[in-house]
Amino acid sequence: MTENARHATSNFRVVAAYRLDEETADEALGHLAQLAEASRKEPANLGYEYFRNVENSLHITILEMYIDEAGFEAHRTSSHFTSIGTAKILPLLADRVVIGYTDGGALPSC
Repeated sequence: MTENARHATSNFRVVAAYRLDEETADEALGHLAQLAEASRKEPANLGYEYFRNVENSLHITILEMYIDEAGFEAHRTSSHFTSIGTAKILPLLADRVVIGYTDGGALPSC
């Protein structure tokens, strides 16, 4: 099996739901764009996309894919995640839910 085929069948996915605060939504989205750009450059990252809900623009869904759970853990401890995600985005959110998924189903919230 090629390396790309292995990644296609064995990886770790994350779905995050953010609820933005109306007063800081634009600021949070600006930081999220920076975090997404940096995250896509991580060696274990296979995809990082985020979407704004068309019915409620304060709801954001983030879809992330990593080679494995260790790749996601490396993301969570990366300098860009701690300096942008933890320090800048999280304080601006009204709410956040993060769920990790493997080929065998969902894991508890991350």
